[in-house]
Amino acid sequence: MSAEQTQIIEGIRQKIQTAKVRMKEQEDENIRLKKQYEDLQKSIQQKKLLIEELEQKNQKLSLVKGIMADGEETQDARVQINRIVREIDKCIALLNR
Repeated sequence: MSAEQTQIIEGIRQKIQTAKVRMKEQEDENIRLKKQYEDLQKSIQQKKLLIEELEQKNQKLSLVKGIMADGEETQDARVQINRIVREIDKCIALLNR
């Protein structure tokens, strides 16, 4: 083999080695980003559950406030109670199927 061919082969080997190192770095980064994505998805799910709980508490507080108040607020409480009763009726109907 000539010296020129040896240099070309050596250059190719170095480029392959560099490509391998870059690929490994990219794989590591990909793994890190996937983990970060999973963590963020879990966090989002927890926040959604918290929001749902807080909305339910807010509804309950509004209902209690409406029951204890007079006038228009009482009407709002009755509307909420009627909505809850309808939901309960639907659940009972589903259970009876």
